[in-house]
Amino acid sequence: MKQTLIRWRLKEVMARYDIRAGDLAKTMGVSHNSIANLRKAKTMPRLDGESLNRLCNALNYLAQDLEGEITPIDLISYTKDPITPISAEISGESESSKSSQSRKLRSTDDQSQTSLSVA
Repeated sequence: MKQTLIRWRLKEVMARYDIRAGDLAKTMGVSHNSIANLRKAKTMPRLDGESLNRLCNALNYLAQDLEGEITPIDLISYTKDPITPISAEISGESESSKSSQSRKLRSTDDQSQTSLSVA
């Protein structure tokens, strides 16, 4: 079962600060559909830095009972993957790449020995 590791929390943030989608769309100068799509996203949508900045600025402008600023950190949550893919890749490293690395190391050692003998 594939687990979502990074969750998009715009819908939760908007509910917490009583921000309506129409107001957010108007403040950002985008369509209501754009905000609806952002709210429905379960994983982090593709947003460039400028769009993310505009979104945070609009949320901060519209937020009621705001204790601090709403930042991109508030819009995402991260859950650690129980199976680390990096360690799986390392342990599953192909035998040919291991052999190649081993040959390179031996070649370097042989060159070092030759230069030591010549000196």
